[in-house]
Amino acid sequence: MTDTNPTPPMKANLGIGTILGGTFSLYFKNFPLFFGVVFLPFVLYSLLVEAPMRSEMVVDPANPFGDVGTTLLLMVLSMLLIIILQAVIVRMSISLSGGQGAQAGAAIRGAVTGLIPIILLGIVASIAIAFGFLLLIVPGLYVMALLYVYVPAIVFENAGFSALGRSETLTKGYRWAIVGIVLILIVINWIISLIYTGVVVASVMDIGAIASGNPDSAAIATSIPWWLNVLSAAVQAFILPIGLIASGLVYARLREIKEGGSTGDLLRVFE
Repeated sequence: MTDTNPTPPMKANLGIGTILGGTFSLYFKNFPLFFGVVFLPFVLYSLLVEAPMRSEMVVDPANPFGDVGTTLLLMVLSMLLIIILQAVIVRMSISLSGGQGAQAGAAIRGAVTGLIPIILLGIVASIAIAFGFLLLIVPGLYVMALLYVYVPAIVFENAGFSALGRSETLTKGYRWAIVGIVLILIVINWIISLIYTGVVVASVMDIGAIASGNPDSAAIATSIPWWLNVLSAAVQAFILPIGLIASGLVYARLREIKEGGSTGDLLRVFE
């Protein structure tokens, strides 16, 4: 008798352990590259842009919002720097995982051509995630997982403004596994940040003693040691690549599961 209800094929596992192992393996094998890509721009921005601008800021008790323009400009510049670095690192991680080298030129092109979609879709994604967290933490994590690979879709396959839909399609059926990866990375980042915060608090206490009683923020800014800015850039360079490499590997794995082929094959398609 013919079986009219064949057993459906088993769903392939995303492989949380494999993704995390691959993330840290790729990270440490290419540590000088990933660290340098983040550290050099951050330290130059901190020392040559942020520190001089903050030193010009003066707190006026009669006009506490007098320097809001400078603060907003610094926030925008910092955001743009992080977005560009995110795009570059994600693209490099996919190329490296496929055995094609860093492909720095392709990574930079992907970051530049995808900058506007990344910014605008990032705003939409942030609002959606924030709304999810307002409902409860779990919906926020689920939305984060749903949109987890929109940046790789932009910088790798030039998905543009359709990247959110592309991420929704690729992550379907694997979102709770992605949530597990995100939570583990959050804990790792929290531990590193906690150590860094301890160093900063101790330093700020010393700075506060130096500038005690002086409301002029320029005095405080000039009291901040240069090495604290360098340390901040180093911490960013140490933390930032980890989560971005993971998102690149998750994207590549989802492409392999749902569309077949290896990461190397996908790279050749988009060469």
